[in-house]
Amino acid sequence: SENADELFERFKRADASRHTEGSGLGLAIAQSIVDLHGARMSIEIDGDLFKVIVRIPAA
Repeated sequence: SENADELFERFKRADASRHTEGSGLGLAIAQSIVDLHGARMSIEIDGDLFKVIVRIPAA
């Protein structure tokens, strides 16, 4: 989805209509940590489900 990249932005929620707690910071913080390690993070979306993939380069 073209909106998948927005999930890495601070305070973004996948679906604001759900009654799930959270600040919307989790993926933004994870992305920052992954970037610091020189790795890549992406999201695969399948309907209401999504999978976060972290690719870490070999040493």
